[in-house]
Amino acid sequence: MKEKISIIIPVYDVEQYLSRCIESIINQTYKNLEIILIDDGSTDKSPVICDTYAESDYRIKVIHKSNGGLSDARNAGLDIATGEFIIFVDSDDYIELNLCKKCMESISDEIDIVAYGFERFCDGNDAKRKATVGNIRRIPNNELFKYYIDRHHLTHMVCDKMFRKYLFKSIRFIKGRLAEDMAICYQLIGMSKEVIVIDEVLYNYYTRSDSIMGTGSLKLCIDAYKGECEAYDYGNLHFPQFKKNNDTRFLNQSMKVYLKLTKLYKLSVQDVNVQIVTNNIKQLKKRGLPLSTLGFYTAFYINKKIAWMLFKVLKLT
Repeated sequence: MKEKISIIIPVYDVEQYLSRCIESIINQTYKNLEIILIDDGSTDKSPVICDTYAESDYRIKVIHKSNGGLSDARNAGLDIATGEFIIFVDSDDYIELNLCKKCMESISDEIDIVAYGFERFCDGNDAKRKATVGNIRRIPNNELFKYYIDRHHLTHMVCDKMFRKYLFKSIRFIKGRLAEDMAICYQLIGMSKEVIVIDEVLYNYYTRSDSIMGTGSLKLCIDAYKGECEAYDYGNLHFPQFKKNNDTRFLNQSMKVYLKLTKLYKLSVQDVNVQIVTNNIKQLKKRGLPLSTLGFYTAFYINKKIAWMLFKVLKLT
């Protein structure tokens, strides 16, 4: 029997998109799936849609629970998952029909994560497929965290990866935290033996204007920065050989977050969140960092508006 993949789909008020998502999963060319739909207290017709699909496909399990947020819903799915592998799909997204097959064709005993490409699309627009070649890249453990720090082939998201279930033995999403992927993805990658990267778009990521990611709230900004801080500390502790890369990313992100908090969200420089970022910037040693980052750092103290433009032009990580 081929190994089972548990696909976890949190569901909350997505009746308009839910069938598209579920259809892309039940019609996978790889059939040994456990499909877990977590109705997180939906107030629309989503619960009925979930139950209807469960009646026609024995692989579907439905959990109806009170609203606890995305992290809580994903955790509920992890708690009952029986597959050897885990894939997360958001209920307004959809996946290519060969995603699971591609992942399982790439897996071996040394591989703990299979990462693949994703494509964003927005309200009123279909996903536009970029030409991809399907090349496969194997990243060994001694390089993994550097790839993650640099966001080179490895993002902070969980939706563009298949994981071995054992990685979640002691890890759960933080309930109430936005940018929840950033709070755990660095740990999952840090624990992995090797990672395979499939250079092909297999996940279609739908950004709604009314979604958590689409609204760009202050809490999202603050929570994402918490994840950056936690990943920075983790990297320094477990992968000190990549400290220069770690310092570079953390300084770039800290300055970016400072600018967002003060310019976009209009927080005072005395605000506790701004003070945390300010102290982190001051404490980081700058010597030996890339010239692009040092140039951004110089502009940051001379003119914050120019610094923000410079950040976007240089496409700093």
